[in-house]
Amino acid sequence: MMLDERVKIVPLFSGSSGNCVFLRFGRARILIDVGRSAKQIAGALEQIGEDPARVDGILITHDHSDHLSGLDVFVRKFGLHVYASRETWRGIHLFETKPHAEELDHVIEPWQNFSIGEVEITPFPTPHDAKGSLGYRLSALGKTVSVATDLGHFSEDVRRAVTGSEAVLIEANYNYDMLINGPYPWPLKRRVGGDKGHLCNRDCAEAIRYLYENGTRHFILGHLSQENNSPTVARNEITEYLTQYDLIAGEHFSMTVANRYCPTEPLVLEVAECFDYEDTPLADLIDVTVALPIERIDFQDSPSGLFGQELRGFGEAT
Repeated sequence: MMLDERVKIVPLFSGSSGNCVFLRFGRARILIDVGRSAKQIAGALEQIGEDPARVDGILITHDHSDHLSGLDVFVRKFGLHVYASRETWRGIHLFETKPHAEELDHVIEPWQNFSIGEVEITPFPTPHDAKGSLGYRLSALGKTVSVATDLGHFSEDVRRAVTGSEAVLIEANYNYDMLINGPYPWPLKRRVGGDKGHLCNRDCAEAIRYLYENGTRHFILGHLSQENNSPTVARNEITEYLTQYDLIAGEHFSMTVANRYCPTEPLVLEVAECFDYEDTPLADLIDVTVALPIERIDFQDSPSGLFGQELRGFGEAT
């Protein structure tokens, strides 16, 4: 069966009010994070012409509420497979109000590849104040896309994972001056600007320069702070920095800013050749030999306060 073999990346929502990214590799459909309500996520998918029930898997980055608040209802409604680190599963279970089929839950480990359909996925550790926090590198049809947000800094692990990707969704959370001079209390400023907080525009720009030099040609700026950044500020600061190295957006590479409250214009990567696949249901192709079903966890063993309301709400304040 001949298929429309394109790779499409669509941030549905991005920012401290909620995050969700849709990726399509041919017929494989994947979500990264479900940080808005199930109704909002389903509506956004329908808005871009996608059926929520046809999503083949959900990847969760970490257990802050702006990345998984809609997951409980969404999974129960559509019966989708979910992949997350063991530490993240502890937080996910605290958001659950009703049980869903346990065979849908899969534990993944950093650097241990697994597949959803024809898409090979590499989870990698990210420096954030949530245990088990991950980013994802996805490869299929000769294309590689990486998603890396909630980064206190552009760590060696992140650099290693995303280098060579054709497209990268990378965090540009805050402008340093706006953060320092803004209304946040000092402990929150220190947390956001720390090594396990969020990535500032300047560091994002330096990461883009490095990635461009190593082959990346498409960038999406994501997870912008509503209080300490804006699309205009982020774009101007990053553009000004890159101009020093004679790198011009629109000429040498593409750079867009993910929308906060509605789907962003899709980034489409054309594939050189069309492929023939057997007419097999995609669910039959999902490889979960590495992403093992999770065992339910006794939360009495959780570190005190680790998954308390204060930590789970951190994402909402950035």
